[in-house]
Amino acid sequence: MTIKRAAELTGVPEHTLRAWERRYSAFAPTRTPGGYRVYDEEALRRIRAMRDLVRSGASPREAARDAGLPAQLQPAQLQPAAESHERVLEALTRLDAAATLQLIDEQFALRSYESLVDDWLLPLLQRVGEAWAAGRITVAGEHLLSQVVTRRLAAAFDAAGPRPTTQPVIVGAPSGITHELGLMAFAVALRRAGVPTTYLGGDVPVDAWSQAVGTTGSRLSVTTIPRRQDAGRVAKLAAALAADHPGTTLAVGGRYQDRAPAGCLALGHRITEATRLVVGRHD
Repeated sequence: MTIKRAAELTGVPEHTLRAWERRYSAFAPTRTPGGYRVYDEEALRRIRAMRDLVRSGASPREAARDAGLPAQLQPAQLQPAAESHERVLEALTRLDAAATLQLIDEQFALRSYESLVDDWLLPLLQRVGEAWAAGRITVAGEHLLSQVVTRRLAAAFDAAGPRPTTQPVIVGAPSGITHELGLMAFAVALRRAGVPTTYLGGDVPVDAWSQAVGTTGSRLSVTTIPRRQDAGRVAKLAAALAADHPGTTLAVGGRYQDRAPAGCLALGHRITEATRLVVGRHD
């Protein structure tokens, strides 16, 4: 059957099938005299096995291994991040939603989740901010990327769960802070690491956050200071949690985390290391 039909039967987009074949040699479709890929039942079995493993939280490399693929196969080289970032910026300039989604999905298909976030996604968000400041893309372009990434991260968050809801790590941003893609990416990483995680999103009133801590028995909250002016908002959250729930910890990431109040836990600037830090605290 054709790649289009294989995608329909498995629910894996065509560009993801091509990426898995190219990078992991995950399956070897035959070719028609005209050069078209043709998939047999064995190829479909491997696609479905990889799909289910990725949806459960495995990286594509892990899924290829666990699906029983030949160990000696070597993955192809990733396109340099700067080049793929430029392709995304070009799509955003055109407000091409389909191209933007395809480019994001390619990276999810080719990289482990942790590499995707630290080495590709967070640097991309910085480049998009710079492109907006330079007038290359519009606010609409920024919002387009945010919606595409949010949907993809939400799917990853759901695929990594569910986890027990007792004493979860609470992740979110207090009132006035709406930059939450980094926080959402971190919430996914925590769930993938086995940490019970409740994601509140952005712009959460301080009293609602405090109530959530009381309801769940959470001992650790995570937030961010993405802009200088957000330090005061995080200070208010820290003060409320210290008064209402003594002994709880507020961990802070983001570009200006050094402006967090004394007593907060600084997470650093890489999600992989920050996840290890939270896992150690939660255990």
